[in-house]
Amino acid sequence: MYDVNYLSTYPFFEKQLEIFGAVALHDALTGVIARPFILGFVHALIDAGAPFTLTMIDLDNFKDINDNYGHKTGDAVLASVGEKTRAFFGTDGIVGRFGGDEFLTVYLKSNAYDDIHDLFDGLYSRTDGVFRKEMTVNGVTTFVTATVGSASFPDNARDFDTLFSLIDKALYRGKSKGRNCYIIYVESKHASLEIPKMSKRSLYDTFRQLGAAFDEEGSVHEKLAWAFRTIEENLRMHRLLWIDGKYVMHDAQTGDVLGVYPEVAGMMKNGIYAATNFSDMYNYSHALADALKSIGMESALIMQVHHRRTEFGYLVVCPEVHTMHLWQDEEIAAIYVLCRMLAQELMKQGK
Repeated sequence: MYDVNYLSTYPFFEKQLEIFGAVALHDALTGVIARPFILGFVHALIDAGAPFTLTMIDLDNFKDINDNYGHKTGDAVLASVGEKTRAFFGTDGIVGRFGGDEFLTVYLKSNAYDDIHDLFDGLYSRTDGVFRKEMTVNGVTTFVTATVGSASFPDNARDFDTLFSLIDKALYRGKSKGRNCYIIYVESKHASLEIPKMSKRSLYDTFRQLGAAFDEEGSVHEKLAWAFRTIEENLRMHRLLWIDGKYVMHDAQTGDVLGVYPEVAGMMKNGIYAATNFSDMYNYSHALADALKSIGMESALIMQVHHRRTEFGYLVVCPEVHTMHLWQDEEIAAIYVLCRMLAQELMKQGK
């Protein structure tokens, strides 16, 4: 919980404390400011014309924690995240719970882009940071990440509704990039983005378009290129590589040869290797990790292409460049379908 003396330094909270008391102002589970009061604080700052940066923090794949370890463990994770985030912001701002696994933060120290960037970089990377870290609660250890979207008043918006729509837009941009990242709203970069266009299409649409690409007349290379356009558009993937049966890696879009990597076979588990970052890949192959990094990649999904007992090679899919992409079920499913269709096409054409 927040110290009453600290909250009283803000006229809004001083008044609320007199009316409701300290307990009512706090979220019972996480100990940060409860939703009505964190939103009221934002409105009060806008009315006063006080500059601040508003941020939405959305925990990634939180449902998996509840499903795998139970709601009691999920609640403990939320409580720990709330406390750690409150401690991280210290006296530079206020942290509240928006609802579910979402938190709102109000940062009052600076609206400068570089300062906000350093703040979020620390949230993910500093020793006292909160995310991209293992957390142990109730005897369970889980890796906790989050997606963050932020915008500033009055720099980006001059009223509450507009400001909130901008952090929502920034948050969706982070989700469309694979989660586990922070997006600072910049008008020149993000003003034209639309949330419906950033939201992933349904798996049905994705699979249907993949099938249509392979139904077209053309070579295997052409069919794969057409199919990857669907992956690129629907799942925000950026690069497609192909490792053939002799372990030679090619750029599937340009045909460039990128090296020979036989160690990829030992990386597979049930025909797949999903790298959130390349630190684990270095345990298998420094050469492959370095090759992917040299072309600007930071994470990759590698999947075996096979049909029945015939193995053809591997597809390597890389997301839009950002730090530590978290691979989602719908992405893995779509790449699996692509691999199966490719294998059947290779089998049919006798490749």
